Amino acid sequence: MEMIRQLIAASGALIAVVASPLAPTALADDGQVVMLQSGKVRCAVSADNMDRGGGPMVVCELSNGQPWGMSPWETSKYNARLNLAIVRATGEHYWDRGRITGSDASAAGGLSVNDGQTYNLYGWTIHSDGFRTRITNDATRHGLLVTEGYVRQF
Repeated sequence: MEMIRQLIAASGALIAVVASPLAPTALADDGQVVMLQSGKVRCAVSADNMDRGGGPMVVCELSNGQPWGMSPWETSKYNARLNLAIVRATGEHYWDRGRITGSDASAAGGLSVNDGQTYNLYGWTIHSDGFRTRITNDATRHGLLVTEGYVRQF
C-alpha cells in the first residue's frame, strides 16, 4: 500500500514538472484605462504596450467607437476612418483602427479624470482643465491634448 502511495505522489510530481512549462506565462501589465471628458473619451495609458510594438504610449478613442473629425482615412480597400489616436513617449503620433483592450473602464478597473484633477500613471501625467485633457510623458514632455472633438500632439 505504501508503494502505491509513493507511486501516485511521484506521478503527480512528474505531471506538475512536465505541465508547468506548458502553462501560459503571465503577460506584462497593459496599463490603465482612463475615462476623460465626462466619459466621452477613453484612453489606455501604458509604460510598455506590447500590442502596439512596445514602449510607453497612450492610445485614445471616443467612447462611442466613432472616429474623431480630423482622423485620416485608412488606405485599405474598405477605406474607413481611423478611430484610435496613439502617441508614443518619443513624440511619434499616428492613427490606427480598432478598440482599446478592456474598453469598458468599469470592467477594466479604469478611473475617471474629472475637471481640475491630475493623475500620474506609468510615467505619464494626466491633467484635465475643463474643456480638454493634457496627457504628458514625464521624461520627454511629449503627449496629447484631447477633447471629444479633436486630438493634438505636442
